[in-house]
Amino acid sequence: MKAASIALRIADFLKEFPPFEFFDRAELVELAGGGRVRFHEGGEAIFETGKPRDRFIYVVNQGRVKIVEDAVTDSGTRPLLFDLRGPGELLGLNGVLTEAPYLSTAIAETEVLLYCLPLRRFLELTERSRRAKRYLLAYFSLNGELDRGLLGRATTLDSITPTTLRRRGLMEVELPQAVAAEALLTVSRDTPGVETAMMLQPKRARCLVVVDEVGRPVGKLSDSDLRERFIEGRVLANETAGSLMMTDLAFARQTDDTGRLLIRLARSGKRYLVVTEDGSATTKALGLVAERNIFLQYGRFPTLLAEAMNEAPNVGALAALRDRMESLILEFLEDRAHVPWLMEMTGVLNRAIVARLEHLVGLQMAAEGWRTPSVDHAWLIMGSGGRDELLIRSAVFHAIVYEDPSEAEREHAEHYFHELGSHVADGLRRCGFTDNEAGILASNTDWCLSRSAMHARFCRMIADPVGSNVYAYRDAFDFRPVVHLHPLAAGLRQHINSELQKHPEFLRHMAKDSLLNQPPRTIFQQYVINEQGEQKEELAIKHHALLPLVDAARVLALAAGEVASTATYQRFRAAAAQLDESSRNQAELLREAAEAFLVLAYARAQQGLRSGTSGAVIRPADVDAETRPLLKTAFRTILSTLEHLASRYGLSMRV
Repeated sequence: MKAASIALRIADFLKEFPPFEFFDRAELVELAGGGRVRFHEGGEAIFETGKPRDRFIYVVNQGRVKIVEDAVTDSGTRPLLFDLRGPGELLGLNGVLTEAPYLSTAIAETEVLLYCLPLRRFLELTERSRRAKRYLLAYFSLNGELDRGLLGRATTLDSITPTTLRRRGLMEVELPQAVAAEALLTVSRDTPGVETAMMLQPKRARCLVVVDEVGRPVGKLSDSDLRERFIEGRVLANETAGSLMMTDLAFARQTDDTGRLLIRLARSGKRYLVVTEDGSATTKALGLVAERNIFLQYGRFPTLLAEAMNEAPNVGALAALRDRMESLILEFLEDRAHVPWLMEMTGVLNRAIVARLEHLVGLQMAAEGWRTPSVDHAWLIMGSGGRDELLIRSAVFHAIVYEDPSEAEREHAEHYFHELGSHVADGLRRCGFTDNEAGILASNTDWCLSRSAMHARFCRMIADPVGSNVYAYRDAFDFRPVVHLHPLAAGLRQHINSELQKHPEFLRHMAKDSLLNQPPRTIFQQYVINEQGEQKEELAIKHHALLPLVDAARVLALAAGEVASTATYQRFRAAAAQLDESSRNQAELLREAAEAFLVLAYARAQQGLRSGTSGAVIRPADVDAETRPLLKTAFRTILSTLEHLASRYGLSMRV
């Protein structure tokens, strides 16, 4: 009777904490009945690194436990704080799937009372609970890819995490692609115009794809295109589909999910996408995606905002649309798995704002008597905006690069583009964006430059990183043109890559700078804990969690010559893909770093948008129970990633 009473009391305690809260009470009583209670004095080791693992998993009932790991430093090997655990938290999880000896040492900081539960039975119960499994996997991996499942079976977070967004979700592939295949109706170039018009009658087809002899798309003809041809005075009796068609096509791949299709629609400004095998005109047409069909399936979507931005009459209207963007982001920010799509879509819309601002300012300047220079120019969005990571209206980085003008037009071009940059920068402020501390702004003459001057600026930064204070301007290496695939942006990327090959020591310098901001060790209760065990109520998530990953990923991308790739998580994944089988552990670490970034970006965006702040600082007390262990795992991943970078370039972690 006494043992049964103890088991009931333990079960009641466990039921208050994850993952035990996801078990039935009867299961908890049975689990507790197979365990025992242990007491430890302050300073006593509960288990030690390298010692054999016993058959229990531990739960802290009372007291505080410090987890330490041996670390090699410049002064030798010494224990470093890994984590702190308090009431309701688990001990001995790391390495449990491999049945390896303990990977760390647990020391009772105070008098500690532990509940020791049968490990095997605990894992069996966890295996049967979707929510418990999801919580437990956060201790092991952020990307959900484990060599073994909890009991030896393959397990991924994808198998336990809902992949829907709102009703049916944005991330599936089959449904939109099936609709696209059904919607495809093709004609040859020589199909008579009258016959083509008959096929475009209501309720039959809204758009036809014109294909060549082997089925490759060469144009399209919609009912609106046909009306335009009538306005032009074209007579159908004398025309063919080939002479009537529009050749400006936008493409999609047959593997694109709805989120990717929406991004392609918003970026292209088109109402139709032609689906081909590889997303280009060189392979056979397989389907037709209509913007209208997606709207009918899913309701309100960001492409409507892109269209409205392209037609906004003034800055005030753009600012209101950017407010609507934040509401939309919050609506869709339901699961961290959707952060990549949200970031990329937000990037497309942010660039649409800049493009419209430039158009409006250009009209205003023309009305004031400014003559537009004859040289081409490109707006570059840099920093978090250039990486498509600007979910919140925080500091924005931007620049203008323009073709080298003739000597006669040089002074006018300088004045014109500087005036353009100043007015657009002011418009961005009115839309809620803030200036960056480094002054990387098109309104600054240092960042409104001709092609040769901009190339020379990057040349100086790469050749002399200390003298040019490259750390302050490192975000300038992460840029995207407002106009997709603009040749001036492509030329600047090629120039940067060429200069990096001339100055390989630059990457070591940037790697050293990447070690300056390091993460905290853990979150304990409502506090952030650093290496020395100091407690803070706030986490500088931007400077001590996101920036270390951004900086490390940039070094890896530049080292690989991937100057066109800017998104942090994509840079890590690309770096992992380049490693061979002998570097499997490093590849797994880099994939984990990609997921750590997405976890942190999700936490920052969620807290920032809800509080109306930049989200650069968050309070652990405001973080939900599911995100908390993910943040703790992310901290450890950041530290391991920085250690990997330091080892690669022969650097010390203590800079």
